[in-house]
Amino acid sequence: MAKFFLTPKGLIARFPWVQTPAWMVEAGVFYLMLGFARLLPFSVASGLFARALGWLGYRNAQKRRTVGRNLSHVLPEASDTARDAVMRDVFRSTGRAAAELFLLERLWQNRTQHLEFFVHPEAEEIIARKEAIVFATAHVSAWQLCNLIGRERELTISVIYTPEPNPWLHGFFLSLRRAFGGPLVPSAGGARELLHELAAGRSVGAAFDTRVDQGEMVPFFGTPTPTSTLPALLAQRGYPLVPIRAVRLPNARFRIEVLAPLAPADPDLPRKERILDMTHRLNLIFEDWIRDYPGEWICMKRRWFKTRDSAPKAPDA
Repeated sequence: MAKFFLTPKGLIARFPWVQTPAWMVEAGVFYLMLGFARLLPFSVASGLFARALGWLGYRNAQKRRTVGRNLSHVLPEASDTARDAVMRDVFRSTGRAAAELFLLERLWQNRTQHLEFFVHPEAEEIIARKEAIVFATAHVSAWQLCNLIGRERELTISVIYTPEPNPWLHGFFLSLRRAFGGPLVPSAGGARELLHELAAGRSVGAAFDTRVDQGEMVPFFGTPTPTSTLPALLAQRGYPLVPIRAVRLPNARFRIEVLAPLAPADPDLPRKERILDMTHRLNLIFEDWIRDYPGEWICMKRRWFKTRDSAPKAPDA
C-alpha cells in the first residue's frame, strides 16, 4: 500500500521528522471523509467522491503517467484524446471505490436495494458443498464487494489484505474490511498463510492483477509481465480456482458474478506448464473484464516494465 496518500515523498525525504505528524493528519482526513460519506445517501456519496478524487488524482503528474502507460497496453489503438478520457474515468473510479468501501456495511444491510448475485452452476455446486475455494478477482469496477458472496452464501472467506504502513490508517481500513464478514489475513504470510486458511476449510479471496516482480513472465494484453502464479499453485493443491467480479450497474446497484472454476486445459501437461497455462487463462479473464470497463480498472502502479527495464529471471514454480 502507499506509504503516503497526500504528503509529497520529497518532503519526507528532506524532513524525516514530518512522517508521524503527516500520518496523523492523513488519517484524520480519511476519518473526516468517512464521517461525511455516512451522512449522505450512497449514490450521492459515490458521485461526490468520484468528482473530488477524480479531479485531485488527475492532477498528480506521476500517477497520470503511470495510468497512461498502463492504458497504452490496454487501448493501443485509441487516440491520445480517447485514452485521456478513459484515464479521467480511472481516477473518478478511485472515488467510487472509496465510497463503496466506506459504506460497505450499509450496502450489505440494504442488499435487496443494491446487490444481485449471479453464480455459475459449476461454482454453485462447489459452494453448496462448502469446499474451500480460491476466489480470484482483479481491481476492476467494484472489486471490493466480491467477498460479500461469503455473507450471501454463508461461506467463510479469509480476506487477504496488504497492511498499511501508517498505523492509524491500518486500524481505519481494518475496521471497514470487517464488513466482509470473514477473517482478515495480512498478505505478508504469502502462500503459506493462504494454505493454512484453505487447510482449515476457509476460502480465500484476493485480487491478482497487479505486477509481482518475483512472479513468472506471463502474457497480459499480449506482453509478458511478472505475474503471480499463486492462484494456479493453490489450484494444483486441489482447491477450486474461481474467478469473481463485481460490476457496477445503474441506480447504485451491483452484480457480483461468480464464474465457473478454472481447470487445466490439459491435465497431462507437466506441473509447471499447467500452472503457467492456468495463470495465463486467468489473465485472459482479467483482460476481458478490463476491456469491458477500462475506465474502472484501478491501475495506479506500473503493470508492465518500461522499455529500458530488463525483466528479471522468472523463478521456477
